[in-house]
Amino acid sequence: MLQSIFLALDNLREVGGEMPDLPESLDLATGIFAAILLVMSLFAYKRTKLKRLVFVSAAFGLYAFRAILPRLEILLPSTEATTVEVILSSIGFVILALFFVAIVRKR
Repeated sequence: MLQSIFLALDNLREVGGEMPDLPESLDLATGIFAAILLVMSLFAYKRTKLKRLVFVSAAFGLYAFRAILPRLEILLPSTEATTVEVILSSIGFVILALFFVAIVRKR
């Protein structure tokens, strides 16, 4: 299977098409995975009513948003790159804080 993927990428290069940007693709896939984990953690919260799952859900939601935010630059070209970088860094800090609270919080 891996060989067929490499063959398809080589054929794409020969035809003159652009190679997909691997880091961007992986970042988008990570955001989609975070959105799936968000939905799963919300279902788990609905079933168990554990408050710590609310913090975990919020962290997954912010992570999904963090993966989508750089792609919004296309829609919002007036936003400066430094503003987006500050927002991404801040969101990363909040995500870690939410996971920390979810871990140390007692019932």
